[in-house]
Amino acid sequence: MTKAGFEGMLQAMARAWAARDYAGAAGWFAEDVRYADPLRYRHASRRELLRFFEDDEGREQRTVWHNAVFDGDRQVGAAEYTYEGTNRYHGLVLIKLRDDKVTHWREYQHVSDLDWEDFWAGAAFSG
Repeated sequence: MTKAGFEGMLQAMARAWAARDYAGAAGWFAEDVRYADPLRYRHASRRELLRFFEDDEGREQRTVWHNAVFDGDRQVGAAEYTYEGTNRYHGLVLIKLRDDKVTHWREYQHVSDLDWEDFWAGAAFSG
């Protein structure tokens, strides 16, 4: 995958989640994907991941990608994001690809009511 392909993949995922096309979003992942937030959850297959996506509590889904980097030689990328569904999360995901499919997805995120700019400006720490 190229850097442009990586960024296109992220945007396609965001559109699929917003449309609640969870099968479409899961289609970007390898059958044996390793998807995790190291402290909260872990999924070891596309089937598990699809169930995770579908458990949306009936809420609208929205993902905004803020910054993305991609190493084409290693097929590894990272992206900062804001995700809104059950909660608003600001985070970072590390992604590894093989044959244009995500094989590893490791996300680190924080729940916050703040918007992206205020969150990263340190407003969460001001009194």
